[in-house]
Amino acid sequence: MCAVRILLKSFGVSVFVIALTYAFRNYLNTGSFIADAGGISVFASIYGTLYGIAVALVLLEVLSEFNKTSGLIDREATGLERLFRLTLYFGNNRLTEKMRVCVKKYIDFVIKDNFESLASGKREKESSKAFREIADVVKNIKIADDRNSVVFHHVVHHYGDLSQTRTDRITYSLTRLPVPLKVFLYSTSLFTIFITMVTPFANMYYGFITTGALVFIISTIFQIIEDLDNPFMGFWNITTEPFKRAWKHIEEDY
Repeated sequence: MCAVRILLKSFGVSVFVIALTYAFRNYLNTGSFIADAGGISVFASIYGTLYGIAVALVLLEVLSEFNKTSGLIDREATGLERLFRLTLYFGNNRLTEKMRVCVKKYIDFVIKDNFESLASGKREKESSKAFREIADVVKNIKIADDRNSVVFHHVVHHYGDLSQTRTDRITYSLTRLPVPLKVFLYSTSLFTIFITMVTPFANMYYGFITTGALVFIISTIFQIIEDLDNPFMGFWNITTEPFKRAWKHIEEDY
């Protein structure tokens, strides 16, 4: 449904620009500029190539950031489950229960917030406090023998990896395209559309089709970029489902 909405919005923008093109053709009499079509085509060819490369690079960058954020969320959720599983090797029911409670508390805060803080550019304060409680559990583990010492080493190492994963996940989640880059892309896109609108097409209907198709593509691409740039809002959004699955595994398997 959201994909259809994006396409309909792009189509609406295309129809609006086609109407403007028709108005420009009548007001500026662009059809009389046909003698300059050769020079405009050379400029449009070079400019269009550079513009296409720039947009493609930005699209690839936001897609890469989106995939990295999604992967780190999966890794963090899986890491919480593994950390809990490691505490089972101590054979201490009290320790296991403490870890279970802290992990559950942290996951509940993450699920409750549903990444809304990150979507608005803020850090998760409540979940950060809950995550520090997990650190307290690890810090207060008592070493009873050599076997426990080996397990404790793995627990500490795994918690360090989990903490780094969480930090990376939050960093990538808060990363957005720089404002100057957005301004550059929007301004160059508007200039591209304007050049197409005033291009002296000999056949008016061919000009409408060309302009409409170009605007449809540009509008769709920018909606995708805006959507992927904030991975917690829009159609292509990341959810807390990996954390829900991790807790479900802990409840059912342990």
